[in-house]
Amino acid sequence: MAKINGTLNAVISGSDRLLHIQNATLNVNVDLPDATTKESAGWAEHINGLRDWEITFDGAYDEAGTGMTPTEILAIIIARTADATIKFTTDGATGAAGWTGAATVRNFSLTGNRESPAAFSGSLKGNGALAAI
Repeated sequence: MAKINGTLNAVISGSDRLLHIQNATLNVNVDLPDATTKESAGWAEHINGLRDWEITFDGAYDEAGTGMTPTEILAIIIARTADATIKFTTDGATGAAGWTGAATVRNFSLTGNRESPAAFSGSLKGNGALAAI
């Protein structure tokens, strides 16, 4: 069985990847509306409803490097920038394998604990379909 090294996961916006990410998670959900009737013989039934997706991430706060920095992510929220095409890749920053779709920066947090590296976290909310690359 082939295994994917989690270090190769990258979150890419346009040609820039989010820098200094330590963890990134792609969450895909489907709403399951209840379709139970009296003929369900006491068993719950459902149908497949709306789908949605989101990427959550966290990392070390560092402005060095070429790519999208925490300051640039925060600027997107402040400016109310429109959706961006986002890629969640499984092959590093090349973007040749993984998933893609339009997304909006949903939230962003900066954390500065005493005598610890500064950190950031946030999430990107999908706006429409998620597709395999």
